[in-house]
Parts: sequence; structure tokens; C-alpha cells
Amino acid sequence: MGAQHPSAGQLLAEGIALEKKYNVPEALAKYEAALKVDPKSAEAWWRASRMLSNLGGHTDKKQAEEKRAKYETAKKYAVTSIALNPKNPEARLAHIISMGLLAEMAGNPREKIRDAKIIREEAEATLALDSAFAPIYFVLGKWHYELAKLNWLEQMAVKLFFGGMPENVSMTRAIEYLRKASRLEPNTILYMYGEASVLDYEGKKAEAIALLERALKLPPREPDDILRKEKCNELLRALK
Repeated sequence: MGAQHPSAGQLLAEGIALEKKYNVPEALAKYEAALKVDPKSAEAWWRASRMLSNLGGHTDKKQAEEKRAKYETAKKYAVTSIALNPKNPEARLAHIISMGLLAEMAGNPREKIRDAKIIREEAEATLALDSAFAPIYFVLGKWHYELAKLNWLEQMAVKLFFGGMPENVSMTRAIEYLRKASRLEPNTILYMYGEASVLDYEGKKAEAIALLERALKLPPREPDDILRKEKCNELLRALK
């Protein structure tokens, strides 16, 4: 008898174990292998999307086309997952992450604002599925932060795509959303760094420093936490 091939469930479990060890490339390989066995595995699609977004984030800026290609594939994977299971907030989050990363690469304000509009719609749709899904409050906090600090040229693009600045866009709202994310998932480095960035922008130096120092004492829990701690250190050095 020939050797039995692993099932999609087994490959998915192996991918999750690798992800927990921060081995993103190998985790992605397992998820994509699972999809070859079972193309209808919604979870494998959104997990593969997340890994691609992560790999794209670590791709050198000089390799812009490779970076964009990873994000575009991540977006495609997330959309496939949503089509298979529209009520899964994780799939929608994977879509938002890929869209946000593509928006960061946008070459002009019009493209950036168009993506921002889609991101907000997707975030609101996700909250309708799960009002206690912490990552979406982070997304909305970052959304308010980015829009509240637009320059005049970007505000023109907002007028074009939104018919004017969306209501209640402010740094205050950004802080509220980021703090709600932290209440739902305490001691999350990503949320704390996001809030510290807003506090820094608002000139609340002491509060930002205290938050960054707390974040730096936390152990990493996600593949990108090491990079996030580096960003916390950079901001902390700039503030001191």
C-alpha cells in the first residue's frame, strides 16, 4: 500500500502550528497545500491570505511589484474565503488587511481614498457580524487617524469620493476605537502602538511614552510583534 496523503484538515492544523511558531512561509505552504486538497476550505483561504499579507509586509520596498503581487493575491484569497463563508469575520479582516496594505502603496490620493471607502464599508459589515471583534476597532481607529491628518490635496480626493469628509472623523474617535480594541484584547502590541501614534500626533507625549514602555515589556504573541516592538522603540526614541 502507498503512503496516505495528508488530509486538508491535517495540513491546516500543521499550518496553524507553524504560524504560532512565527514560521510564516512554511505556514503559507501548508495552507496552500490544504487548498489543493480542499479548495472549499474557507479557513485555509483566509489564513493563506493573512500569511501573504505578512510576507508582503516583509518584502523590501525596492521590490514594489513583488510586494504588490503578494497583497493582490492576499486580497484574492480573502475574497474567495468570504464567498465561501460570508459570515466569518476573520475572512473579512483578511480582506481589510490586504486592502489597507494596497492603500499604503497607492500612488495617488484618489486611489488611496477609494480604498479607504471600501475598507470602512467592509469594517462596518464585519462589526455587524461580530460587534466584539477587536481587530475591527483597531481598523476603524487607524481609519480615523489616517483621514484626520490628510493634507489639502488628499482632502480634495475625499470630497471627490465621499462628497465631503465623512462625519465625525477625528483623532478623538481614533483614540476611542483603539482603546475599545485594547479593552477587548488587552496587551496587544499593535493596538498600543496605534494609540501611541495618535497620542504623539496630538502632542500628548507623556501618555504616548508610558504606553510604548508598557508595550515593550510585553512578550510577542503574533508573527509581526517583533517588528511592532521595533516600531515602538523607534517612536519612543523620537519622543525622548
